[in-house]
Amino acid sequence: MTIIIEGHAKIPSKKNRMKFGKGKCYKDSGVKNFENYLGLIAKKAMIQQKKKLFETPVRMTLSVTFGDRRRRDLQNSFGSICDALNGIVYQDDHLIHEIIASKHFKKKVWSFQIKIEEMTEKN
Repeated sequence: MTIIIEGHAKIPSKKNRMKFGKGKCYKDSGVKNFENYLGLIAKKAMIQQKKKLFETPVRMTLSVTFGDRRRRDLQNSFGSICDALNGIVYQDDHLIHEIIASKHFKKKVWSFQIKIEEMTEKN
């Protein structure tokens, strides 16, 4: 079983984006907005592709297109993506056993493609 989710947005880094107050840790509004957006398009993709919640180990393949050539760390994109898909695509992000990622640059184009596939003993 495989699902592909495509979006057109800038992925915020969760690194250094957490806020603290009243003894609690809060997500930055940019991170929350992205996670809500990704959650909505993931739900739509699950319905359109007639998929059900993954309950076994999965492989995530992530391809990110950055709209500028600023220095960016690809791994900083994972936190927001993994959290946003919890309970929508997979039961919990601890089920992600393998991540394959790539980044690309295209002037003024911000997009991403996430492919989640069930891992079997063969793969």
